[in-house]
Amino acid sequence: MKQMKWNNSIKMVISIIGMTICLLSGCVKENHMDDREPEQEQTDNREDAGLEELEAWRVEEQQNTKEKSDAETPENDSQTDMLKSEEEVPDYLTCMSGTIVEQALTPEEASKLFYAQEIPEEVFARMNGISYVENDDIALEDLRYLRLLYAGFDEQTHVGELVVHESIAESILEIFQILYENGYQIEKMRLIDDYDGDDHASILDNNTSAFNYRVVEGSKTLSRHAYGLAIDINPFYNPYVTYPDGVEHISPEGSEPYADREADFPHKIGKDGDLCWQLFSERGFTWGGDWRSLKDYQHFQISE
Repeated sequence: MKQMKWNNSIKMVISIIGMTICLLSGCVKENHMDDREPEQEQTDNREDAGLEELEAWRVEEQQNTKEKSDAETPENDSQTDMLKSEEEVPDYLTCMSGTIVEQALTPEEASKLFYAQEIPEEVFARMNGISYVENDDIALEDLRYLRLLYAGFDEQTHVGELVVHESIAESILEIFQILYENGYQIEKMRLIDDYDGDDHASILDNNTSAFNYRVVEGSKTLSRHAYGLAIDINPFYNPYVTYPDGVEHISPEGSEPYADREADFPHKIGKDGDLCWQLFSERGFTWGGDWRSLKDYQHFQISE
């Protein structure tokens, strides 16, 4: 019996010791976990710090990339501007009359911009019912549309256009190419249709033009312009002078000072060394400044 009580006492002691060990183990574990929590927090802080460093590195890389891009921008902009400029360069074969030729042209390039062709559809659309109407005197097929260059009053090269009879097209191209190459100034060179076929409005604007199916002013006789066989050059500075009832009349208004052909002024057509007069005369044109009953200083024509 005593032996049994002793055994039970031993078991109880062992049990108590076991429980104590368990309790102590739990405390140690809890204390150990308490010790780890700051470490975990520190680890999390390190991870947060790593993300911040990564973000700072990314921002820095972006800034470096931007600075590199900005450093390359002038060249890129230059290339972009060059491409844009090339795209914006007008087609001098089709652009509007009066367009300035920005780039320098070689003689070969300039020569290609002097040419004649049958009246294109888009040009006829401008002429139809204005400078050209159905008639028995001149067929559309007998006319030629000319593209050429001229030196403007602004000393820049411009694109011009004329409509003339096919029989004088090559002569006109030759004359105006020589005038251009010598810097002979012409203010404007547009089709009369841009003035609704109004000859007076055209000469008042100092526009150089040729074909216009119309009669001679104050008569019922067709003008040589109606056949495309006449051209008026810088008409404001080379006016039309008539003498109705013996009274001098100068057209257009405002050009009166230029009717005095003894005066010296720019853009005057005349025989004294004037290249324009010389070139037309050499090719068989008659100058209106030589007429007796009136003076048409702007006018050159091929007679019958």
